[in-house]
Amino acid sequence: MICIMRILRRSTIYLPALRSAIFICDRSAAAAARLKWHLGHRLAWLLVMSVALFGVQPLAFASSLEDSTTQLRETLAGLMAHPALDGARVGAAVVSIPSADTVYSLYPEELFVPASTIKLVVTASALRLLGPQFVYHTSVLSGVPPTQQGVIPGDLIIRGTGDPTLDSGQYRQIACQLKAQGINAVQGDIVGEGPVTAADRAGGRGAARALRQALVGQGIPVAGSPTAGTAPPSVYLLYRKVSTSLREYIQAVNLYSDNQRGERLLRSLRASFGDSGNPYGFISELWAEAGLDVSSLQLVDGSGMSYRNRASPALLTSVLVEMAHNSSQFAALADSLPIAGISGTLSGRMKDTVAEGRVYAKTGTLNRISCLAGYVIVDETPRLAFALMMSGYSCSASKVRKIQDQAAIHLARYALAASARPSPPRLAPPSLRTAPLHQ
Repeated sequence: MICIMRILRRSTIYLPALRSAIFICDRSAAAAARLKWHLGHRLAWLLVMSVALFGVQPLAFASSLEDSTTQLRETLAGLMAHPALDGARVGAAVVSIPSADTVYSLYPEELFVPASTIKLVVTASALRLLGPQFVYHTSVLSGVPPTQQGVIPGDLIIRGTGDPTLDSGQYRQIACQLKAQGINAVQGDIVGEGPVTAADRAGGRGAARALRQALVGQGIPVAGSPTAGTAPPSVYLLYRKVSTSLREYIQAVNLYSDNQRGERLLRSLRASFGDSGNPYGFISELWAEAGLDVSSLQLVDGSGMSYRNRASPALLTSVLVEMAHNSSQFAALADSLPIAGISGTLSGRMKDTVAEGRVYAKTGTLNRISCLAGYVIVDETPRLAFALMMSGYSCSASKVRKIQDQAAIHLARYALAASARPSPPRLAPPSLRTAPLHQ
């Protein structure tokens, strides 16, 4: 034990000097980055050993929180300069949520293709505009009651609120329900009062067309045509569908990065809040009104599959920090995110590390593009928001992910040490809790 204490003491003296020597020696930039990276990992190893052997938290190793932050910055800088990333574009932003201070940044305002991390912006926008408990309602109505023979002697109206879950299968279900109620003919038009679905741009005409097709498919003839319009003041309710809550819907979007659901959600928002001239301008306006710089946001789709999407590390972290200031919205967003070592697209990453159960983040992957953005949560409290964005690398994507994982592990260690009282690992929500956690 005395021997190890001497190693720790000497490391605090010699490691800073060795870092300085990197810049004094006549070395190539790649060699300097490589040496700095190895030194950063040596320091991290010593920190882990101090905790494992003596129960000392990393802040006891550093003389102050400022020193700990400096060490974190140096470690992150070494990781971002890893030789595997030579020639790549790399950007990062790390923000302390309690203080709103920037802990670390590297080209934070640069534009990157965000891949699926754009889903963070889409789902956060939905939560902010609609609220976590929002549900979509879809109703089928008639202005006059059906006759005893099951004929609707007028228009059949489908009214909705832009339900992103409404698809062809749902229309068949509606038609089957109407047939089961004894409806066997419609003498008027099928009127869509919308937006009924995420795809409705022209009122509810698309939904009216889909419902008419489903009715005919079930043997219910329709005399009129599909059209967009409004229901009369007095109506008869024939069918009603209530969706799951928005909170549940975005879990499916983020946890396993469901591209189709992400795209449908954005289209649903556009149908309700967008305009033809600038269909996604309402997203930028939403965050600009919150005081965020949205100049880096270029939104083309809700899945992140488009290479024309753009966002900066600073924008992603700003959205995450803003969401953390609203407890219900934050809880819904955080519960939708993959958890390191536990769930979703992070279930196999960072297992058996301090990041397991503490890093809640969205992944983003396209050809030669890899991003990771989310929160470090300690004792159910968000401590850090971060975004790591890499593109144009020549190494394997798995190597880039390992670098991201190392960065996230250091962030988790820092957040745990900087918290007021170190806590046991954060457990996953009950629906996601699958295995015991290890520090």
